[in-house]
Amino acid sequence: MENLNKRVKHTLQREIEAVQSLQKVIGEDFEKAILLIKNRTGKIVITGVGKSGFIGMKMAATLVSLGHTAHFMHPVEALHGDTGLVSDGDVIIAFSFSGGTTEINRIVSYLKKTFTVSIVAITGKCDSPLATQSDACIEVPVVEEGCPLNLAPMASTTASLVIADLIASALTSPDSFDRKHFAKLHPGGSLGLQLMQVSEIMLTGKLMPLVREETPMQDVLKEMSEKKRGITGVQSGDDKLVGIITDGDVRRFLMKHSTINKKVARDAMTTHPKTIQEEETVEGALCAMKEYKVSNLFVVNSDDKLVGVIHMRTILDEYVV
Repeated sequence: MENLNKRVKHTLQREIEAVQSLQKVIGEDFEKAILLIKNRTGKIVITGVGKSGFIGMKMAATLVSLGHTAHFMHPVEALHGDTGLVSDGDVIIAFSFSGGTTEINRIVSYLKKTFTVSIVAITGKCDSPLATQSDACIEVPVVEEGCPLNLAPMASTTASLVIADLIASALTSPDSFDRKHFAKLHPGGSLGLQLMQVSEIMLTGKLMPLVREETPMQDVLKEMSEKKRGITGVQSGDDKLVGIITDGDVRRFLMKHSTINKKVARDAMTTHPKTIQEEETVEGALCAMKEYKVSNLFVVNSDDKLVGVIHMRTILDEYVV
C-alpha cells in the first residue's frame, strides 16, 4: 500500500507541475495562435490520433457548446475521404505531443498543399516536424509524465486538455456570447433547466385554459377538457388572473353542492393563485411547483399581466425524462 500511495502522489505531483507550467505558455506564441483562429474565415478543424485525438474531440465539443463552428477530424479517416470537411479559410488545430506522429504530419502536409488553411500545432516540441509545418505553435512544457514507467501520456495529456480550454476561453467573449446564447445551445438536461426561461416553453394565447369569472360551470368543464391541463385560469373583466379551478376544485365543489347548474366559475375557483414570472428559469418553476405542491403555474410579466401557463409534465418531458 505504501508503494501504491507513493506512485499515486508522484503522478498527481507531475500533473500539477504540468498545469502550473502552462503559465509560461500564455505569451507571444499563444496570442499568435489565437489571432489566427479568431481571424479565420472558415471553420475550426481539430485533429489528433490516439489520446491526443480524444483531447481534440473534447476541444471540438467545448468550442461548439460555446457557439464556435468546430469539428474533429481523425487524421487517418481524413486520408480516406474526410478531408471533404475542410475548406479554404479553415484553421487546423493539430495535437501531437511528440510532434512526429506520422498520421498527423501526413494529413497536415496534404492540407497545406491542397487548401488555403492555417495550421496551429499543440505539441511538446516546437522544433518538431509538426511545428515546422505550422503557422503557430503552442508548446506543452512537460518534462515528466508521471507514469510509473514514464511512458504512458499522463501529465502531457492533462496539460494539452487545459491548453484546449485556454484557447476556448480566449476565443469566447461574454460581450458576444452570454448566458442566453449558451442556453440556446443547451436546451436539454440540467443545463437547460438552469438556463432556459419559463417564457420559452410556456403555453400562450389560445392554448391557455382560461375562463371569465361569470363563465357557466358547464363551459368551465368544457374548457378544462379541451385544453387537457387539469386546470383553468379565471380572469376578471380587466384580464387579471383572480383565481384557478382544478380538477380537485371541481370534485370538492360537487361534493358540497351536488350540481353545477346555475353556477359560474367565480363560485368554484380558488382565489389568490400562485404565479411565476416569465423571466424565471425553468428550474425555478419546477422548484416552485414542488414547494406549492401544484403541477401548473400561470405565468405573469413584470406588469403582473397574465401571459402564459407552464405544466410540470412539459418540464419533465423536455428536460428530465
